[in-house]
Amino acid sequence: MSSSNLIRSSGLAAIVGSVLLLIGDLLSLTEPENLSEAATTASFAFTYLLYLLGTVLLLVGLVGLYVRQSEASGALGLASFVVAFLGTALVLGAVWAQLFIAPFLATEAPAALNTEPTGTLALGFTLTFALAAVGYLLFGIAALRARVYPRAAAIVLIAGAVISFLPIPASGIVLDVVLAWLGFVLFTGRSASAEQPSRVS
Repeated sequence: MSSSNLIRSSGLAAIVGSVLLLIGDLLSLTEPENLSEAATTASFAFTYLLYLLGTVLLLVGLVGLYVRQSEASGALGLASFVVAFLGTALVLGAVWAQLFIAPFLATEAPAALNTEPTGTLALGFTLTFALAAVGYLLFGIAALRARVYPRAAAIVLIAGAVISFLPIPASGIVLDVVLAWLGFVLFTGRSASAEQPSRVS
């Protein structure tokens, strides 16, 4: 398989992964607030399975998104990719824990599951999602400077990264949508320059 086909495939991975994450975010709005009750339901398992698969595919897509703009984005692009990739990988671990550990705790130690995380657990969750948010924020800035992807998409990516760290329900929806958008640009082979109207001499 040629490198261009691999990059296009990673664009498709970004699209599918982001759509799965978006569906998961929308489904999470219907889950009960009591985690010990929610964690034993089929809808909870389905939602976090979508999150798990979506995050794995997003990691694949992120590689292609970076490669497409690597030359133009320079050191900032590389740093943003590393931070975003690491943050997303850590989020994958948190999702895995919700999918497989939360149901166990819901039956064996429901009080612990319903308690607000403190200490190192709270620190770990905060650092995980902060790192992912900062990574996508930097990636958006790098994309804005590189001008490989549409300017509007880069701006929405920056906004989505900020919103994703806010303590509100389904805060990742904007990020899901813009990553699917970037994946579509990558998959179709479009570039920011191609979308700009040609100047009349």
